[in-house]
Amino acid sequence: MQIDPSRWPGRVVPSTDSDVDTAVESLCVRASWPDADRRWIRRLLEPWFKAGWSVDALLVAVDTRPDGTRQGRPRSRAQVAHEFLRARLMVWTADGARLARPPLTGMSLGEWFRVNRRNAALNAPRRGGALGTEGERARAESRALAHRRDPVERSREKGRRRQEVLDSLLVPGQEAPSFADSWRLVAELIPVPRVCSACGHVRNEVARPAHRVA
Repeated sequence: MQIDPSRWPGRVVPSTDSDVDTAVESLCVRASWPDADRRWIRRLLEPWFKAGWSVDALLVAVDTRPDGTRQGRPRSRAQVAHEFLRARLMVWTADGARLARPPLTGMSLGEWFRVNRRNAALNAPRRGGALGTEGERARAESRALAHRRDPVERSREKGRRRQEVLDSLLVPGQEAPSFADSWRLVAELIPVPRVCSACGHVRNEVARPAHRVA
């Protein structure tokens, strides 16, 4: 399958003649070299592709050195594209002959297709199961509640639904406990401590001696 050069995967290492042509065109497009001689670019890059270099790795090598520092100024109009590329790649030869390891790990086109297919399957929207009767009713009520713009009405509806849930917890045949029932239960479980046995009962009169006024 022929891939458009603008869509060529940057991490893929080309293997066939057709893939090499596409990768060369992709590099020239991404580097903005419309005047580059594709034949000379191909001759220069064929050994690099065989050594496992991808288009992304080559573009990194054009901009930076193996130690991470910048290569220098961008290509000027007076520089020939393939000569400029040759000069930039010279620092990536280990001893002037052997090619250095690429700064980015590449992959085959088949590996890229498998990874791309797997990612597409993982990111595809999942179809949920059918809702039951209760689920459909709850969704209908939620949608009806969401369309109500009156906040007071929404609050009342929310309170009504909460009360329905609480009423469903009652034992059949019994009424909901009142506030007085709750207070009586608290009084039975937690007795009120008294300060003394006479507090709150009959007041004891204490006899006081009479004072004589001279």
